[in-house]
Amino acid sequence: MNYYKYKKRFISLIRQFSSVKTTVKLDENVSNDISNSTIKPRYHPGRTLSKTIHVPNNIIGSIQNILEDHPAKSVIEDCKILIRYLKARLTPVEKNHINVIKREVTQEILNKYNLDTASEEKKEKLLLGLNGKIQERLKQKIYNWTPIQYNEYNSLLYLLGRFAPDYAALVRVLYEISIKDLQFKPRSLFDFGSGVGTVTWAAKNYWDKNLFEYFNVDSSAHMNDLAQLMLKGGRGTTQVNLKGVFYRQFLPANNIAYDLVVCSYSLLELPSRRARLQTILNLWNKTSQYLVVVEQGSNAGFQIVNEVREFILNIKDGINQGYVFSPCPHDASCPRILYDDTPCNFEVSYASLPLGAASKICKERYCYIVLKKGSRNEDDPQWPRIVREPLVRSRHTICRLCTKEGKLDEIIFTASKHGKVTYHCARSSKWGDLLPISVDIKEIKDDSTE
Repeated sequence: MNYYKYKKRFISLIRQFSSVKTTVKLDENVSNDISNSTIKPRYHPGRTLSKTIHVPNNIIGSIQNILEDHPAKSVIEDCKILIRYLKARLTPVEKNHINVIKREVTQEILNKYNLDTASEEKKEKLLLGLNGKIQERLKQKIYNWTPIQYNEYNSLLYLLGRFAPDYAALVRVLYEISIKDLQFKPRSLFDFGSGVGTVTWAAKNYWDKNLFEYFNVDSSAHMNDLAQLMLKGGRGTTQVNLKGVFYRQFLPANNIAYDLVVCSYSLLELPSRRARLQTILNLWNKTSQYLVVVEQGSNAGFQIVNEVREFILNIKDGINQGYVFSPCPHDASCPRILYDDTPCNFEVSYASLPLGAASKICKERYCYIVLKKGSRNEDDPQWPRIVREPLVRSRHTICRLCTKEGKLDEIIFTASKHGKVTYHCARSSKWGDLLPISVDIKEIKDDSTE
């Protein structure tokens, strides 16, 4: 993997000038709780939701009801095509970058056919003849981004193909807010790019008794109709499972703030970076406590999530200032952007919808950021986040961590070096968990190199 190439290269450079001493200390409160048998190491408070996520039966029933009027086999095949397309989706190329690529390609053709020495008149004639080659080359180098038209049929395909993985990722992300901030009892939810209403159902898991308003915005009227249909249990039913749910096609112009604002799997559908940041600014202004952004676990998804992260953290005025609640234990620049070329993503296990075949256990990779308004509490321990699946081996476990200093670190935990309790905490942790430790890294200069 590229991660290992980076690690080897980085470590070799460090060893030329210094050696590194890493000191690990288990959080004192966690250590006391384990000593008093209040908790066990495998259930330490840094653990996140790791079980397989199942779509509730009432939602499955609604989807099956909606699907009754359609030929299941052909719908499922078309659904697979849409899923593959969405997973490979990239951000639209910016106009200024397109112009740079055009100049580079034109110069490449000029060099290939030795046109630099030709007269301007002859060069223009030859370029007209080579225009086809230039256009063909541009098609290869420029991603042809086009917005997806979510008509009635495409909305149905999205429901069947993406509801389960989207729901699982959102349940996982919102779970961390619910357990880390017990005082958070949201009364209002704003969902931008709400689609088939997945965020509404995921939030219902944790704050069903607190939420009184679900405000959903999606540019597709068909998506909104489908989301409302699911709330009723499908066609031919009148039951409404939730009250206080509203649907709109455009962002409202009012200044009403919502306790929880979510934008999931939507920013890739905006035509430019400027449109994305303008949308995020509008959403941040509508946030009173938490803003959650979730995207595909691809490089494109990570690029967008980091774009949001940097944009919000650079807002310094008091009212709109915020910090990263999760997954990052810091507000510094992302070390993966600085030193690595792999996305900072996470993985959730979910059960697929039992439509046309038995339900299967699948994996979904996603990128996300949870931003909270205000300043980070001084008593926030900022435990390091496990950013890759731990390598559990005989008598040792290797954890790849993102630390509060904004660094990527790799620690080999053993019982003899770190103690049994710390070792068992590390060994039982999963990708995406926080590890309740403090990491002190010291560089010790090697005088022999001088």
